[in-house]
Amino acid sequence: MKSASFLIFIVMLLIPATAMAKTQKQGQYFINFGVASNYYNYNSKDARDELDQNLQDLLDDYDLNGDDSDIVNASVGLGYYVTNDLAVRANYTYGIELDWLDLCFFDCKNNVYHDSDASILTLDGIYHFYHINDKLSFYGIAGLAVTRVSTKLTYHHSQQREPIARENSTNFGANLGLGLQYDFARNWGLKAGYSHHTFLSMDKYYLNLEWRF
Repeated sequence: MKSASFLIFIVMLLIPATAMAKTQKQGQYFINFGVASNYYNYNSKDARDELDQNLQDLLDDYDLNGDDSDIVNASVGLGYYVTNDLAVRANYTYGIELDWLDLCFFDCKNNVYHDSDASILTLDGIYHFYHINDKLSFYGIAGLAVTRVSTKLTYHHSQQREPIARENSTNFGANLGLGLQYDFARNWGLKAGYSHHTFLSMDKYYLNLEWRF
């Protein structure tokens, strides 16, 4: 009996929070954004393998191993709460530096430099599957990720840069993740979480603000 009473008590506590949550955001649009608050970690060899073959040939003598990371980027997203618990969102992140191509690590004596960066557009479904209370909830993310990688090689001479090769590629993959959202004001929230992009085996750890309108 005591166990049953305790369970009933917990349910009675959760029902008001859930009812409040279900009417709190439904029908609202939102913007989420972050600057230098998205940490990306990726496998260097996976990234190089996605380059055009002629660029891979130039890098063939350099053995790329391990992981690399980037945090100097920015993201912005636009979404809509279909229900209080379910939202859809398009999110764009740009300026992800793939640092393994930033320097002239194999051809410095000839003044050949390399630069590569990525941008990611994700189309996500976000589901808040557990409400701790009316302000704090856990959510899951599943969606499609479109990643564009831009790479260029330049020759430096007389304080000028002469392009040698340029490559742009667009790749599709999945985006999966988990997060925690804290709604600290009626129209404001804070998202903290983790996402995995299957392309480049890229992991993302983030802290973003959300504004609902």
